[in-house]
Amino acid sequence: MPDRIPDDDHPSHQGRCTLRGALVAVVGAAVIVGTAAAVPGALADPPDPAANEDAPAEAVADGGAGARGLEPAVAFAMGHVGDAYALGGDGPHHWDCSGLVQQAYRRAGVRLPRIAADQYRATSRVSRKALRRGDLVFWSSDGRASGIHHVGVYLGGGRYIEAARPGTKVRISAFSRYSPNLYGRPVAR
Repeated sequence: MPDRIPDDDHPSHQGRCTLRGALVAVVGAAVIVGTAAAVPGALADPPDPAANEDAPAEAVADGGAGARGLEPAVAFAMGHVGDAYALGGDGPHHWDCSGLVQQAYRRAGVRLPRIAADQYRATSRVSRKALRRGDLVFWSSDGRASGIHHVGVYLGGGRYIEAARPGTKVRISAFSRYSPNLYGRPVAR
């Protein structure tokens, strides 16, 4: 559990996050039931300055769960923006970082362990430049799995969803505020 995560509990930020979470949950639900075609561009990621636009096509379709296959996980996590943080929380409306991630990816058919470090070990490693929506971002005190203390769901555009620490709510944060140092792509089993 990181101590340095910035606090975004200001009422104006909470309102924006709640509205954004509701909108993404509706779009995610449309994807789940197969009506994404009715919402042009609904799955498009915001521009990501860290993304590698010259990545080969096989890097995008790497045999993992795939970006669209992870949308149910992203939608689930977005639907819980504003929920309370609880150490050891795994739902339905109280979460810690790895509990939210585990339950979100279960909705996408991806089985992940409960602890953030074990979740990292269960992913395929990706570089920051290769990140795409639905990948996981991790914070490690020593740059290795053994030092992992936090995990979030990558949204694109240098943003991620996290259940940060006691006294905060599930929220959308940015690399510019608290930057991860390890990255993984969940793999459907």
